[in-house]
Amino acid sequence: TANDPTAVAPTTPASSSPPADPVKPADGPMLSAQGFSFHAPHGWADVTDRAETGVLLSAAHPTDEQPLAINVRRVAPGAQSAAGARARATALLKTASATRIRTLADTEVGGYPAAHVVGRQDLHGTHFQIDVYYVRTPDAGWPLSFATNEFTTQERRGAMLASVLKTCHWQRA
Repeated sequence: TANDPTAVAPTTPASSSPPADPVKPADGPMLSAQGFSFHAPHGWADVTDRAETGVLLSAAHPTDEQPLAINVRRVAPGAQSAAGARARATALLKTASATRIRTLADTEVGGYPAAHVVGRQDLHGTHFQIDVYYVRTPDAGWPLSFATNEFTTQERRGAMLASVLKTCHWQRA
């Protein structure tokens, strides 16, 4: 009873708040086109004007000799299935002369399903890892390609990709 000095006070369960998201969103320039936007990493620049044909948006670190880069394409109609998305991402890597192509676990980007396929590209004496996230939205496919050079640690690569992917946004009608 409340008057019993030997009684143990009731305990309240510790509140279980969701764990804090360790991924810090990229805070560089925002690039946007055709209802899609993302933030590049801090210190990067919009280099879309220098991108190859078919690239909708492009960002790179402007002072690197062998720059880290992000390229975004829009494909309509896009792949309708996860297998189709993986096949299209693989084809994009093969077009870029990538080798050692492998499929990683599917994921989600901006609320949409995404295939994740990686390959290695040798260019101008430097090896690059190309990560392609093929995002399936209702009206299009969005291959997001990240190129990082051989000197980029796995930790740095993972952090950069996660920070950019966290900022990807599609306008929903």
